[in-house]
Amino acid sequence: MIRDLNRKFQDFFRPKRLAFGKFIWDKKDNKIKCTLENIIKNQEIKSILFLRYDGKIGDSVINSMMFREIKKQFPNIKIGVVTREGAKSVLESNKYIDNIFIYEKNTKKIKKLAEEIRNKKYDLLIDFSEMLRVQQMMFINLCKAKINMGLNKDDWNLFDISYNYPSNMKHISDLYVYILKILGVKNINSNYDLQINKAVEEKSKDFISKLSNEKYIVLNPFAASKHRSLNVEKIDEIIKIILADDYYSIILLAPGKEQRDNMEKFQEKYKDKVYIPETKNIQEVIELVKHSILVISPDTSIIHIASAFQKPLIGFYRKDLGKDNNSTIWGPNNKNSMIVWAVGNEKEKEIDINNFKLEDFINAYKNF
Repeated sequence: MIRDLNRKFQDFFRPKRLAFGKFIWDKKDNKIKCTLENIIKNQEIKSILFLRYDGKIGDSVINSMMFREIKKQFPNIKIGVVTREGAKSVLESNKYIDNIFIYEKNTKKIKKLAEEIRNKKYDLLIDFSEMLRVQQMMFINLCKAKINMGLNKDDWNLFDISYNYPSNMKHISDLYVYILKILGVKNINSNYDLQINKAVEEKSKDFISKLSNEKYIVLNPFAASKHRSLNVEKIDEIIKIILADDYYSIILLAPGKEQRDNMEKFQEKYKDKVYIPETKNIQEVIELVKHSILVISPDTSIIHIASAFQKPLIGFYRKDLGKDNNSTIWGPNNKNSMIVWAVGNEKEKEIDINNFKLEDFINAYKNF
């Protein structure tokens, strides 16, 4: 009851806050007119700042190919990325990125970060947000890049360049390819680009060497919400299916202490078959995925990581209701993938990922 009232309160005031924020921050001195072609050459771009302040790991994985493709054709361009602490490890070993800036949702820290970026005098700032919150408006304004580029920002004074989703977009990666094209990048390779530091590689080798079978399957049961995470019953059923026919090791990903504590029952039940690694960051997860023979996950960040290496993959997705195509746009983009669908009905606010047929998973697993 209280939660619903709070949601209604927030929904009522959100557009008013955003409108006031736009009134304050939607302004830019020396606005530049740019056409959507050969932006790097036509505007003499020497440095680009990418804004990934949402901190979404999956987006950062897909985004990774942009840095490589720009540097391939324009090796002297300086590339900076704004991200959150949790997604930093996806990018910190990337040799194509010159600077990483950590964004925190604190007005004082945002202003300080904007000042640091402003002193570097970026030529081009690229924002990917459909909707900007007030702090983000302020941040972009205070960065003072020469040119600001944003998604669907035709009616904004803050942005010099507005781009839209390409008309033929089938997957979110198509958007990033389109942006590269209007920047003037040619012969684009859209494969994701994940790079790992040596210390993580060595830790992973040591862990894998201690498995009863070094051919292993990565099972990730967790996603951002309980509706998208596998429950205990489904996890157990999946493990039994894997162990019934094959003696592969299973690496069960559990990112936090609470999740590991809840999953330990499987490590006890299936001794020398199920292992739960204590991963400190997403780089360690990436390295485990990289050497697996199969990845099973309902979480798109792990799905995109598996797709970066074109690993055999079984992804759990919720069947979109109505005209929504989110499961297509954020799909695996992986020729070695299979999808197991959870279904619901129009009356449900949110489909539970566990509402899938076990026989669909069995068929997907037998075909991998």
